[in-house]
Amino acid sequence: MPISDVTREEARVLAKRYPVARSSLLPMLHLVQSDEGYVSEDGIAMCAEVLGLTKAEVGSVATFYTMYKREPFGDYLLSVCTNPTCKIAGAQDIYESYVEACGGHIDLDGSGVMVEHAECLGICDAAPVVTVNYENYGPVSPEQASDLLAKAKAGDPPASNWSGEVPATIRAVHREFSGIDDGVNDELIEAAELQSRATVPPQWRSGETDIPVTHPGGDPAGHGGERFRTESRMAAGDTGQRPETIGAQGQEHLVEDVAASTSGSERELADQILTDKPMGETPAAKDQPVVEGDATSAEAEKRTATGSEQDPQDSTAGEAGAEELTEPVSQRDTPSPDDAAPDPDDDDQKDA
Repeated sequence: MPISDVTREEARVLAKRYPVARSSLLPMLHLVQSDEGYVSEDGIAMCAEVLGLTKAEVGSVATFYTMYKREPFGDYLLSVCTNPTCKIAGAQDIYESYVEACGGHIDLDGSGVMVEHAECLGICDAAPVVTVNYENYGPVSPEQASDLLAKAKAGDPPASNWSGEVPATIRAVHREFSGIDDGVNDELIEAAELQSRATVPPQWRSGETDIPVTHPGGDPAGHGGERFRTESRMAAGDTGQRPETIGAQGQEHLVEDVAASTSGSERELADQILTDKPMGETPAAKDQPVVEGDATSAEAEKRTATGSEQDPQDSTAGEAGAEELTEPVSQRDTPSPDDAAPDPDDDDQKDA
């Protein structure tokens, strides 16, 4: 079934919410699933068209995240946690009974209920846990789990014993996940437009080239909203092309602002950046200026000059240590093998 015109227009609205429109891909895929019940090839093509991406880029995201389903099913998805805590409590048996009752992971008798095993659902104290369209149920006995499946097939699942909510249909759930009805479209679009007009617009890096790409980037979709290309043309003298150095120019303007409004070390640093002056070498430790009022500065200079790191309060200890180190090895008082203390665990010494 082709994507409806209403969904296409809502997808464009989602794209306008983000300074970098490709960031809207995840909610857009939820929107597609709310329209068709799963992520179809038509849905992938629509996302690629709106965002100026390739279908391969969209498809790689749709197949990476398990919440996006690539085949049609009915109104309810039953997920059984099979991680260790739930598995020990009997979740694996529940999952296998679901697959057997449905004749596979999708019910074959017409209800279209889908069953899947899930990773940890975060409520291990309720093991074993089953979710219906992401509403939690647990702990469930084998009989309760079977009843849950039967009611989902009949289109009448019970309220969750955790949230008290009756699960909505899977299409309604994914529409909520998309955020299209959250009532803040205008505010988010305005915020995205403000960011697009910033001195340094939002950037992203291409995974293939690692080259910073500043949006709107001249792409035909006008990433981030209809006004993005307008703003970029204004910056480029209404040529319709974004200057490749807009990011660098924005950074230079920031440095110029610092140079004009500050003094002292910050001003000097800004001047060095703008005039491309060499920054100079960092002085060695012995050349560092002495801070006035530092009680240890004189001692530090003395230690630096003598090469000694001993405690300045104990000069005699340093002298004694130096004499000990200069004493010939032959004159040092070392114990002979005969004077060594007996080893209590030495059997030979015990016998002696």
